Amino acid sequence: MGIFQRPFSQKKGNQSQASADDAAGSDAQVLDDIGTGGIQWVTERHVACVFLLDTSDSMNINDAIGKLNAGLRTFKEQTIHDMRFDEHTKACIDVALITFGPDVKVRMEFTPVSEMVPPVLTASGKTPLGAAIEKALDLIADQKERYNELGTPYYRPWVFCITDGAPTDDYGAAAARLKRMENETKVLGYCVGVENFDRRTMAGIFQQERIFELANLNFPALFEFVSSSLATVRNSDPSGGRTVALDAPKDLHTINMSF
Repeated sequence: MGIFQRPFSQKKGNQSQASADDAAGSDAQVLDDIGTGGIQWVTERHVACVFLLDTSDSMNINDAIGKLNAGLRTFKEQTIHDMRFDEHTKACIDVALITFGPDVKVRMEFTPVSEMVPPVLTASGKTPLGAAIEKALDLIADQKERYNELGTPYYRPWVFCITDGAPTDDYGAAAARLKRMENETKVLGYCVGVENFDRRTMAGIFQQERIFELANLNFPALFEFVSSSLATVRNSDPSGGRTVALDAPKDLHTINMSF
């Protein structure tokens, strides 16, 4: 499957634009490569991802919420312990967590994945996905502003939604905003549906080629894939094109829609 990405450049004139090799040369230069707001290695390319996690009541069925928690732990462990990921890669993958159900909560602001503490999620209530998307796009806008202030290069941020249902709130404005930002190459939205998620509604929010179905509630395999995907994008050649090919786990399927 293709994971889409786009590199963005540093601002000209920023005094922190020494190379990573130069930054490693002295303690003073290393200190210069640490930014504010939790951003590390400011002269290196970052990739930011907001996970939108469905915690509505239906996620209690077949202990989907427990398996989602296991998947989040896998995501952290995969990224920390995989020898393919050097310390810079771990520090340059910035992750935020938002849950929706019964309300929208920011469980974790953007944090380097190396410092991520996976929460223990519980499920109840309805599915306010529209409000969650709005919150995710707000977080991304703020994070991009931090990158730009520091002169930090970055790939197009991701919104990565996992849900087993359909929105129970008014999601029209959020869907339009997401589409507009995607068209302006400001963000990429992905949706992974589990069990009986509403394919038709999700196709009205996310681009069809970036909607997937996860079989067997195999969240650990999904999060291993996402971890590898983010690291691959972060380490890809910014001049090499706009997509990179990755092998998805067997339980992650594309869907076909007919209208």
